[in-house]
Amino acid sequence: MSTLLTTIGVIIITTILGYFAVKEEYRLQSASVVFLVILLLSSSTLSTEWARMTSELVDNDEDPHYGLPDLWDGKQAVCFHFPQDATPSEFADGRHHIDYDGTDFKTDKNWNATGACVGGFEGYENGLDLLNAAVDVRPNLFALNVTEFSFGLQINSIGGVSPCEVYTCADDFSSGAYWELLNDGAYSMVGISDLALNDDTVVTWQIATY
Repeated sequence: MSTLLTTIGVIIITTILGYFAVKEEYRLQSASVVFLVILLLSSSTLSTEWARMTSELVDNDEDPHYGLPDLWDGKQAVCFHFPQDATPSEFADGRHHIDYDGTDFKTDKNWNATGACVGGFEGYENGLDLLNAAVDVRPNLFALNVTEFSFGLQINSIGGVSPCEVYTCADDFSSGAYWELLNDGAYSMVGISDLALNDDTVVTWQIATY
């Protein structure tokens, strides 16, 4: 919304300046030309912002994109779900939806989890590459701490949230918590490094206990 208003404001101000910058008899023509040129240059931004403003959340619970903006249909997304008492303050009011360029454009306050989904990605084939792309959108909020093993990566913390700091983990590993990986809503049978993606894959991270 703010980007859209800013763009409209720039168009209006530039048009007004173009109007008063020339002799009186040429003002209307000059303003019209300036308006059209600026409008053409900003048409992509206007279109993108309008799509974000008018997007609806997918309400088909059998769709992997359920609860995500329809703007992301056919595209890839990564969701980070944090426990209520360990959610970064920026996401404490619900599940935020952040476009691939970093624009936080829609918040679902009724979703059953707090956190954020980053989406609108295209062309990623490997889960780790998509995860890194999502983290890079908001690196301070989604910073990863990982341990690399021969069989793949272990996610120790996301955004500074470590499972065993939220839930009790037994020293003998008889009970504990971990960051669980979901692929299109189902428990992933492979790690993020080995996860092959579809054009519209939704990857979800949430803390699970055992």
